[in-house]
Amino acid sequence: MNPSNLGKQNGALVLEVLQVLGRPATIEEVSQRVANIYKVARKRIQPVVGDILAAGVHQGFFSCRNYQYSIVQLTIDQLRQDIDKYVDEMLSLDCRDEEVLPQPSPLMIKLEQLDGSPPISPPFVLSPSPSSGELRERTPPGDASSAVATY
Repeated sequence: MNPSNLGKQNGALVLEVLQVLGRPATIEEVSQRVANIYKVARKRIQPVVGDILAAGVHQGFFSCRNYQYSIVQLTIDQLRQDIDKYVDEMLSLDCRDEEVLPQPSPLMIKLEQLDGSPPISPPFVLSPSPSSGELRERTPPGDASSAVATY
């Protein structure tokens, strides 16, 4: 398994780990929890977790103080509301009609961007081109052959 490509939900997983811990945690603690989930060595997954935490601080999901990361509760509460609204809108669609799919909120898009993957959008909407400041996932040595992302 290539730990730099755990799937499209890396940001959500790191967020969940911090929520479950319920307290500020170091990159090592978060990385160890993620490594335990995926059964890989912490030092192999830590660069990916570090990128996600750094991007999460930049996007307002996490804060960092004294090398310990914590969630920004106001942002997470808003994200929950946005997701609930999005799910309600999706569930209210009549599959027989050609209705326009609801758009994800800006916060939902930011969460998805923590993974370095394109933002979620309906298939008929073109995604904007990636910015030059986009974070890239690191590929540990020896994993180059399995580094192809599956989107």
